[in-house]
Amino acid sequence: MEDTRTPTSYETALHNFRKEIDACIQTAENDLSSGESERPEYTREMALVRTKLQEAKMWAGKCLEVIGSPFPKELRDKAGE
Repeated sequence: MEDTRTPTSYETALHNFRKEIDACIQTAENDLSSGESERPEYTREMALVRTKLQEAKMWAGKCLEVIGSPFPKELRDKAGE
């Protein structure tokens, strides 16, 4: 069943916010990870940065769930199909 409702501006803002967080995650994993080998004294801290960004994205997703935003079909588990 396809969702045909129009998303609210708040919902759209949350989706965009999650995309921005994801971009930060990609930067932390790709662009900043090379510096960890050069400066191993902050490897733990960078791991925490990545973890907290992932948590922020997850919690923003939970907010979308609470307001009834449908989960994108392309991201759903395929195990039950």
